[in-house]
Amino acid sequence: MRKFLLGVCVVLLPVLGVAVLLAASAAPDDITIDDCVKKKAAVEFPHKAHLDLATCVDCHHTQEDLTADSGIEVENCADCHVTPEKEETPICSQMSPSKNPYHINCVKCHKKDLKENPESTAPTKCNQCHPKAS
Repeated sequence: MRKFLLGVCVVLLPVLGVAVLLAASAAPDDITIDDCVKKKAAVEFPHKAHLDLATCVDCHHTQEDLTADSGIEVENCADCHVTPEKEETPICSQMSPSKNPYHINCVKCHKKDLKENPESTAPTKCNQCHPKAS
């Protein structure tokens, strides 16, 4: 009986380990974007809601093979956009809509969505993403 249980453990542990790793690497439902907070409040980003609207690479542009279930470790935007190596890389601490990578990417996409769908609730104004402190 001991040999049988040991055999089951030897077979199941690697399978369970892979399942746990895949579950841990699954795309999160929500993300708090606070790496670049300067004057405005952090942004509560509904990540799961965006999975049907965009591809992972639309935002995670340096990870070509990334998908919601690829199991690839996701690079945080702040890894490149807090202190960029290249001068032309947008810095996330910039508040300007034309210099902040979130403002460039997110607002551009939201404005496009609003143009195509006037009923859209995609935020385009500062306080819609950055709530005022209570």
